[in-house]
Amino acid sequence: MAAKSEVAEFKAYLTNDDGTVKVRALNANKEQFDEIHKNMEEYKWVEGDFLLASYQKNGTHFMWEIMTMLLRGSAEYIRSPKEACMIDLFPLKKTDAVFPSPRVLNTHYRLDVLPKEFRGRKTVLVIRNPKDTSVSMYFHRKNIWEKVRKIEPQTFSQTLSTFLHDKDTHMGSYFDFVEYMWSLRDDPNMLVIFFEDLILDPVANIQKVNEFMGTQRSPELVEEIASATTFSKMKEGKTSKLVDHSKLNEHMNSFSDKPTNMAKISEQMYRKGKIGDWKNHLTVAENEMFDEFLAKWPLSKEIKFTFV
Repeated sequence: MAAKSEVAEFKAYLTNDDGTVKVRALNANKEQFDEIHKNMEEYKWVEGDFLLASYQKNGTHFMWEIMTMLLRGSAEYIRSPKEACMIDLFPLKKTDAVFPSPRVLNTHYRLDVLPKEFRGRKTVLVIRNPKDTSVSMYFHRKNIWEKVRKIEPQTFSQTLSTFLHDKDTHMGSYFDFVEYMWSLRDDPNMLVIFFEDLILDPVANIQKVNEFMGTQRSPELVEEIASATTFSKMKEGKTSKLVDHSKLNEHMNSFSDKPTNMAKISEQMYRKGKIGDWKNHLTVAENEMFDEFLAKWPLSKEIKFTFV
């Protein structure tokens, strides 16, 4: 993985092996970028760990909880914030203190811009329909980033325009991410799960993950996990049981312009988790514009997204 940074408004990028793909990193300053990505470059994969890859707001917390429950053999909620396993945000050398192996590391980056050590590992990919993703991205910015960073507020229309057309956004374009990751779908070390399928038939899809991970959990535990990870129960159960970790809070404060408590931020991660919420936010004109965009996107004919 090659990486370079630019001064002014701080920007840093991850690139693929031949430099033809460049994805903007989510880092607040050069010191933070250097620490996180040096840790990535030096990391040696631990057998028994798993990787969860998904674009932002595509069900990362949802699937991470499921995978970690399967690993631990329990439907008890995980009390430490998932962010300590997020290789994009938290230095891997500090992860052991919060989550020793075996564990589920997670990323919002497409795999070709990560170091080779992270490629070809047992990876679960979660994909959500782009319309609901765009709405969730707007509320994530509004409810979290605009409160902890000195950034200009955006209207939904502005966020939608960025989502559809800006390739220089943090973590890269949703459409570029899905295109590349979809190309890996036949890799035996990759399992693709659609967010909507997980909502509509949780037991069957958690069993797919159970079989892929080789955790061999009983049908009874799979059903318990499905019950515990319904959105309403997750929202209540997770936010009431999360504990703080000083190292995580200290590191995450470098992203914000005011003191940050990850347990409190995690409460804002759970908004609705519904299919079709885009209908409550896109105007008729915006939906028509979205449909015109999708009509020109080759994968919209190949991937049968569930929009409602």
